[in-house]
Amino acid sequence: MIALLGRPDPATTQAIQFARGILEGSATAFYEVDGNLTLNRFVLSSNVPPSFHDQYLAGMNRLDPLHPRSASNRPIARLSTALDQCATQEAATYRAFAGQCGVADMIEFFFRRNDRIVAGMSVLWAPGCTIPDGSMHIAEKIHDYLEFNLTSRLSSNADEPPRYGLTSREMEVVELLCCGRTNREIGECLSIGLATVKTHLIHIFEKLGVETRSAVVALMSRPH
Repeated sequence: MIALLGRPDPATTQAIQFARGILEGSATAFYEVDGNLTLNRFVLSSNVPPSFHDQYLAGMNRLDPLHPRSASNRPIARLSTALDQCATQEAATYRAFAGQCGVADMIEFFFRRNDRIVAGMSVLWAPGCTIPDGSMHIAEKIHDYLEFNLTSRLSSNADEPPRYGLTSREMEVVELLCCGRTNREIGECLSIGLATVKTHLIHIFEKLGVETRSAVVALMSRPH
C-alpha cells in the first residue's frame, strides 16, 4: 500500500512496488530532488515509520550520509556501509536515530537526468527482516530500469530556467496551485507548514504582479 504525499501515476507506483518486492524491503520512500538538492514530493509506502520521516524532515536530513548531496556519481548506496565508512559523531547520531525509528538498513537509489539528480528512492528494512544476499548487486541490476521509468514521468520544470524570477520551491507551489490544491494540501504535498505556504504565495503574487490565485493560473498557462 502506498501513502501518497505526491500524486504518482500507476506506472510510477508499480515501479516503486517492484523495487520493494525484489529487494524484500519493509518500506519505500520515493522523492523528487530540485536544483538545490532539496527533497520534496515524497511518495511513502504505508510501512515507513512516521517518526523516521517526520524527524528526517525536521533536521536529521542534514546528517544523512545517503542524501543526494553526498551521492557523487554513485547510482546506489547502502546505509550500513556508509555509516561504517564514516566514523564521526554525526554518523553515530544518524545510526542511533535510524535504529530508534525502526530502520535496520536501507539502500538508496539516485536517479539522474542530464547528469543531475532529479529523484531518489529509499528501500528500507525493519529490524529482524532478511536482507537478500547480494542486495547491492540486485539494486545495480534494476537501477537503470527504475531510473528510466521514474524520471521519464517527472515534470521537466526543474530543468527549465526560472520563470518570472520564481525560486524552485515557489514553482512547486505554483504547480500545485494550478492543479487546484488548497493551501493545506500544498503544505502536505511539500511537507511544509501552512504559514510557509502563505508566505510563498505572498512572494509569488508580488513577483507575478497579480492579486488572486486565478490570475496566477491564467498567467502561468501562457506559452513560455
